[in-house]
Amino acid sequence: MKEILRKCYVCDKPRTKTIKLETDKFIFYNNSYFHYDCFIKLQMKKKKNGVELTYDQAKDLADKMVIKTSQSEVINSLIDRDRLTYWIYENYNLTVLPVLFFQKIKQINDGTFSTRVNTPISYYDLLQMFKKMKTYLDKVNNNNERKGKKIDSVGRINYDLAIVINNYDDYLKWKQKQKAEEIENTETKNDIISKNNININTITSLQRKNNQKESEEINIADILDEVF
Repeated sequence: MKEILRKCYVCDKPRTKTIKLETDKFIFYNNSYFHYDCFIKLQMKKKKNGVELTYDQAKDLADKMVIKTSQSEVINSLIDRDRLTYWIYENYNLTVLPVLFFQKIKQINDGTFSTRVNTPISYYDLLQMFKKMKTYLDKVNNNNERKGKKIDSVGRINYDLAIVINNYDDYLKWKQKQKAEEIENTETKNDIISKNNININTITSLQRKNNQKESEEINIADILDEVF
C-alpha cells in the first residue's frame, strides 16, 4: 500500500514529503510535522531566557513531543483516514476520488452523516469492515453485473460503503466477541504462568534439599516440558 507521507516543516522542499508516518519517529507541533532530528535542530536555534537550548534540553523536549504526538487522537485518526483512502484507491483501481466521498467519510467518522447512523464510525473501523467484507462485496457486485446492473468505480464505492455501514452492528458484535476471547486467552495464559511459577518454586525448594545428591537432582526443564 502507498506510504503515508507528510511534509517536514524544516527540511522538505515545496511539493516534497519525506516523513513516513507509519515508520519514522516524527513530531506534530503547531500544526506542522517535523522529523525527530529536524525538530531538535530547530529547538537548539531558539533561546530560552536569552540562552540557546543545549542538545540534551532540545532532545528532552523532542522525546516528550514524540510521545504526545503518538497519543494524539487527531493524528491517529488522520493516519487511519489515509490508510482507508489508499486501500480504496488500490482495491477499486482509482487514482482520484471525488471531494464528496471525502466529505462523506468524514461525516461518518464524526457521527454527522445521517440520523439513521446515530454513532460515529471511525476510519479504522470502516477500513476493517471493508477488508473483512471484500469477498462478499465482490460477490454482490458480480451478481449485479450478471443482472445488467453495472456501475462505475465511484458508484460502486458508494454502493459498497452503504453495505458496510448497514453491517456496522454485526461488526461491533464480532469485535466484542474478539475482545472477550482475547481477555479469556490472556486469563488462561496468566493462569498457566501462575501455576508454572508455583511448580518452579516447588522444584527450586526440592533442589535445595537434594543439593548434595547430584544423581537425584530434579531437571526443571523436563518438568516444564511435561506441563506444556
